[in-house]
Amino acid sequence: MNIRNIVKKLERIENQLPYNTFVSDNNKNRINSSFYFDKNSKTSYVEVIFGDLCIGPPGFAHGGAIASVFDEGMGATAWLNAHKVMTAKLEVSYLKPVPLNTKIFGEFSIESFHCKTVEIIGKLVSNDEKITYAISKGIFVVVDLKKFKKQLNINSSLKKFGEFLETYK
Repeated sequence: MNIRNIVKKLERIENQLPYNTFVSDNNKNRINSSFYFDKNSKTSYVEVIFGDLCIGPPGFAHGGAIASVFDEGMGATAWLNAHKVMTAKLEVSYLKPVPLNTKIFGEFSIESFHCKTVEIIGKLVSNDEKITYAISKGIFVVVDLKKFKKQLNINSSLKKFGEFLETYK
């Protein structure tokens, strides 16, 4: 089954933060993304359109915008699989230019888990999956959850995010 059909069956993950991130700011002229998570396969997906403000080469998305989608999608994959992490290393291989204002899809999955690191792979593909635009591999470091929760408690506006974390233990 292709990514587009999988995504149609999944519920969109709403932003659980009390603020917008670089990738999820709801500005249709920047990175317009919707994230999805399949609890059965433990795989995350993104439906993304790079808007006009993401321009790199004329008509195509900037590599930094593409890397941002990988970083957020792969990090979210770890978190949704109960691994509280931060990015340590992110490698992106750009295979084809990503056209602006065109819906594409991403898929992210955990490749391996070690006690302090999670390795995640991802890809961005065309709507029909005939073109692979970019692939990525990342290493994410597991954070000390007690310290992280303490930081959440300092900032009461992050309470909603803390509640979200409890859902994915």
